[in-house]
Amino acid sequence: MLYFQEMLGIAVFSITGVLAIKKADVDLFGAVVLGIITAIGGGTLRDLLLDLPIFWIADFNYIWAALFAALLAFFLTKGLQRRYRLLLYLDGLAAALFGLAATEKVLDLQLAAPLAVMMGVLTSIGGGIARDVLAGRVSLLMSRDIYATPILLGCTLYVALRDIFPTVWIAGWIALIFTFGLRSLAIYKHLQMPAIFSTSQG
Repeated sequence: MLYFQEMLGIAVFSITGVLAIKKADVDLFGAVVLGIITAIGGGTLRDLLLDLPIFWIADFNYIWAALFAALLAFFLTKGLQRRYRLLLYLDGLAAALFGLAATEKVLDLQLAAPLAVMMGVLTSIGGGIARDVLAGRVSLLMSRDIYATPILLGCTLYVALRDIFPTVWIAGWIALIFTFGLRSLAIYKHLQMPAIFSTSQG
């Protein structure tokens, strides 16, 4: 399940990297590079912080998955309407997959649960932040969109359920549905976090 989640997350995040491009004149190479960086950015940062072998160096299949997904997105999504909306939902799915997979990976190392949750959130948002910066977009993390909170709650839920059920599959699916469902609800209902600073009129 862990490997499947990571591969699926890699593919979906790579697609969001291509969809995030606003400039129509970006060529295939630029789109593919952005897709791959989006896909591997968060996991690479996680492995560097934990002093682990970089996951895509240890298994180059991750790069192939990101490459194939980026190519697919480049050739099939040019005519899609409302791409930003699609990007938000795909990003939510990829973030949920990455966050839970990273949380499980850290727990397997016998490290503390709070650290596992923290690494799950970092892995989820790292690639998206890199994507938004390179694509010239305002980062979702720096907006009022409910973005990181569902990941934090979902990873925490997974840790809480992991030892209750006889298999991590059940806990994983419950946490995945919860995380993606909460993010999707926030997108659909345009829910936002309260602003830290507010401006008054008059």
